[in-house]
Amino acid sequence: MKTNFTTLLALAAFLVTIVIPASAQDAKFGKVTEEELKMSAYDKDAAADAVILSDYGFTRFEYIGETKVVFERHIRIKIFKKSAYKWADFVVPYFIKGSDKERVSSIKGYTFNLEGGKIVKDKLESKSVFEEQNTENWFAKKFTMPNVKEGSVIDVAYTITSDFVYNLRDWEFQNNIPTVWSEYRARIPEYLNYKFQMQGYLGLYKSENQTEVATGANVTPDMKNNAYVWVMKDVPALKEEKYITTLRDYQSKIEFELQSVQVPGQGTRIMTGDWSSVTKDLLMAEHFGTQLNRSGFFKTELAAIQGKHKEPKEQMVAIFDLVKDRMKWNDQERVYTNTTIRKAWDERKGNSADINLLLTSMLLEAGLDAAPVLVSTRSHGRVNTHMSAMLSKFNYVIALVKIGDKEYLLDATDPLVTVGMLPARCLNGQGRLIKKDDQRWVSLEPVTNSTKLFNAVLTINEQGEIVGSGRESAGGYRALSLRRTILDEGESKYKERLTKEVGDFKMSKTTINNLDKLTDALDITYDISISGSGRSNDIIYLNPMLGQGEDENPFKLTERVYPVDFGMPIDETYICNFTIPEGYQVEEAPKSIAVNLPENGGRFMYMVQHEGNSIQIMSKININKPVFYAPEYAYLKEFFNQIITKQAEQIVIKKIAAN
Repeated sequence: MKTNFTTLLALAAFLVTIVIPASAQDAKFGKVTEEELKMSAYDKDAAADAVILSDYGFTRFEYIGETKVVFERHIRIKIFKKSAYKWADFVVPYFIKGSDKERVSSIKGYTFNLEGGKIVKDKLESKSVFEEQNTENWFAKKFTMPNVKEGSVIDVAYTITSDFVYNLRDWEFQNNIPTVWSEYRARIPEYLNYKFQMQGYLGLYKSENQTEVATGANVTPDMKNNAYVWVMKDVPALKEEKYITTLRDYQSKIEFELQSVQVPGQGTRIMTGDWSSVTKDLLMAEHFGTQLNRSGFFKTELAAIQGKHKEPKEQMVAIFDLVKDRMKWNDQERVYTNTTIRKAWDERKGNSADINLLLTSMLLEAGLDAAPVLVSTRSHGRVNTHMSAMLSKFNYVIALVKIGDKEYLLDATDPLVTVGMLPARCLNGQGRLIKKDDQRWVSLEPVTNSTKLFNAVLTINEQGEIVGSGRESAGGYRALSLRRTILDEGESKYKERLTKEVGDFKMSKTTINNLDKLTDALDITYDISISGSGRSNDIIYLNPMLGQGEDENPFKLTERVYPVDFGMPIDETYICNFTIPEGYQVEEAPKSIAVNLPENGGRFMYMVQHEGNSIQIMSKININKPVFYAPEYAYLKEFFNQIITKQAEQIVIKKIAAN
């Protein structure tokens, strides 16, 4: 974005000499306090192995021959435990593309320790700073602070000077350890209109915006800067929790996007990308759109499919199965092909773009209405559909096919998925359809649930021994996960692990059905035996869930600010029929209950029926929607508390006294 942009800002030759404003914490580099060194724990998170005492960033614009963005950072970290030594390792990424580049300079650092009542500091030497190339365009400066111990305070500062005026760096207020003070300042010429996008669930402690008169050489009299300040204090650590996409989705941070440039006398220049131009560029790109037109190498295979299948849906399924069975995914999540789909076809392997653009090309050649869809996987983060078109927000591509009034999303990287079923990694909000005459967002919601049905028929004898048979039937995403586990382990090893005796519980004669029939439920059957006490019992205590129930609530926090994201709806049913010995009766049994989540979010049913010497237990859990938000968390937590409590209850069977 440097070309012509510097010309636009020729009037704005500002801020050659700047005094950096002091932080509200006034943390001066290289000067730590004895109080900081004596800290043995952080009072707001006693379990933290380290804490960021202050993190200060400042961005400004300079004009020295051409416009530059200068970013300065000063971070101070207190180390409490050895497990936090990794915070002494620093990686500062920077970007180079053609003649435009970023430069990391003025790297300074000290490690402070309290030894014999005196403050001792160890300096980071320049020879300890190394450079590393990670990709074609991304590089990094790497260094490790010296003499880090339990109790150390690390003080680090550096500067990044960038030619890329379009991009201001994100500022992350929140990290995996708590932060006492995080402050970001930016001084931006009034001619640059940036959009600020706040993310996360924490509020700002301070936010200011003031207009200043610009100073420096060649500044016009009416030139002004917008000076911004954003502060968060006492920021809690970003902690991994159950059922989330990626922590980056919930991290409190601020992002910037240049919307327009308005220099007096030159009108307004719009800088943000729009999807029409991005789509046009992608469809013309060598490693994306042009690959869709390369079809000569698979004409024989396609002709065979079209000769056998006449209906469009049958052809789609056959093409999908062909690509899925032939190609092996190399685990690389990419938007662009590595080389060409022809080479990927010949080598029978490739990244997500190689495989799914190949799939799209075959579908198009067959005359089907198909197009690629850009996706950001769950580990990469959710896409904000209200932001401007930014390819960097995506890391994956799948295919969309429209037959009649029905649309199918296809991903041929996973040999175990069926038509219309995306791998769980792709279930992440919205994808972007890349099609000339149909530009829109596409929902990536699952088209199937995760289902499990367990059914057992068992007999109890007077010694409390239980024998019988059980069957587990898995469908949807449960079957997908189970099939992958079985194939990864090997069927024989999986059976061996499954039949390994655990306590009094043993399964044997395991049979796995429909392992290769992906459209059918995966069935596993086995014999069950549970040993008794070895002597006659007047009272038999029975846990009817046979270890199949929930034993721990996944939701332990009192409050949760992150959404709970299951990925897909869940349906689990447990049915067990027991026959008790003659001469015994049910003394106590759990009461039947039904618990509902608000707004039809879910339902738990538990029923006990007994007649004569027969007992039937049914437990059914339904989670009806993939995502629950913070206001729903308390209900969800209590919902699982009810499940765990009820499924832990026992049946008491007592011998009938003789007359």
